[in-house]
Amino acid sequence: MNNIKDNEIAMWNAAQNQNPARFLELVDENAVMVCGGFRCTGAEYAEIIRDFDIASFEISDFEIVCETVEIIQVHYVIETKVSKAENKDLEGIFHITTSWKNFGSKWKVVFNMDSRVVG
Repeated sequence: MNNIKDNEIAMWNAAQNQNPARFLELVDENAVMVCGGFRCTGAEYAEIIRDFDIASFEISDFEIVCETVEIIQVHYVIETKVSKAENKDLEGIFHITTSWKNFGSKWKVVFNMDSRVVG
């Protein structure tokens, strides 16, 4: 089985690098993505990352919440930094939960949700 944490990092790298094709290698086009209170599909989110401004990110407190041969759900905390002041809403500390589904020999995101850490 692939290391799911590596897959999460690869998904964030694809977003940081504004690479929708790489993003969709990891995220199912029909995935439910709930980010910043906005709901869209994986395919729609891949288009959003074309203009994504994440200068850096750091993942901590990574945990597997549930694991079966078909589904792995994870939770972690991510801290993001942006490069442009107008994108400050993308900067901060967030709880992230992601559900990965095994499509044969490939794991892909089927659900992802964030929640800003308040405090």
